[in-house]
Amino acid sequence: MTNQHHQRGFTLIEMMISMFLGLIILGGTITAYQAISSVSEQRDDYYKLQDELMYIHRALASSIKVAKEIEVSDEGSRLTLTSFNSTASDEIKKITCPGSGPDQNGQSSAGSVNYYADGADFLCQPGDSDKSKKIVNLSPGNVAGIESVRFCRLLDKGEKGCKGDDLDGVIVDIDYYDRSCDPDEEDCDSKTLSFHLATRDLTGAP
Repeated sequence: MTNQHHQRGFTLIEMMISMFLGLIILGGTITAYQAISSVSEQRDDYYKLQDELMYIHRALASSIKVAKEIEVSDEGSRLTLTSFNSTASDEIKKITCPGSGPDQNGQSSAGSVNYYADGADFLCQPGDSDKSKKIVNLSPGNVAGIESVRFCRLLDKGEKGCKGDDLDGVIVDIDYYDRSCDPDEEDCDSKTLSFHLATRDLTGAP
C-alpha cells in the first residue's frame, strides 16, 4: 500500500490576499524608514546648528573681551574691534580672526578685525586686508542654519532690545532656523538668540 500525497497550489484569491498583505508590510517598512530618516536628518541639523552657534559665540567672545574699541556700523551688520597697543613683551595680545596664526613675535599683526556678512557667508577680516576668513555659512532662509548676525551697542537699541547704559560690550542677535520648512507654513519663522559680550579692562587701571 502506498501513500499518495496530493499537493494543491494557491488559489487566485489566496495569491491576491498574500500580495496585498505584502504590500501593506512593504508600505509600513518604507514609512518607518522615512520617519527614521527624517528624525535622523533633523537631529543632524540640530547638531550642526548647535556647533555653529557655539563657534560664533567663542569667536566673538575671544575677540571682544580684549578689544580696546568697539564700533558697530552698516545698520548693525558690521562689527569692528580695535586692539590695545601692545608689544611682544606685553601679556596683552592683539585681536585675531579665529584660526589665524600669529606673526614672528607671537602677536597678531592686525590692529583690528571686522566681523560682517557677505552674501552666504559670515566673515572675519583682519585689519584692512583684502582676504577674509569664513566663520560659518549663512542659511538662505527657510533652511536649517544661521540666517543672519547683527550687532548693537547697548545705548543704540534702547527699548527695542538693547537696554542699559553699559558701553563696555556689544549685544549680538543671531537669527536662525532650527529646521527646514515651507515658507507657506504658519510656523515657519526664524528664531533669535541674543547675548551680551563684554570687554575686559586689560590696562590694570583701578
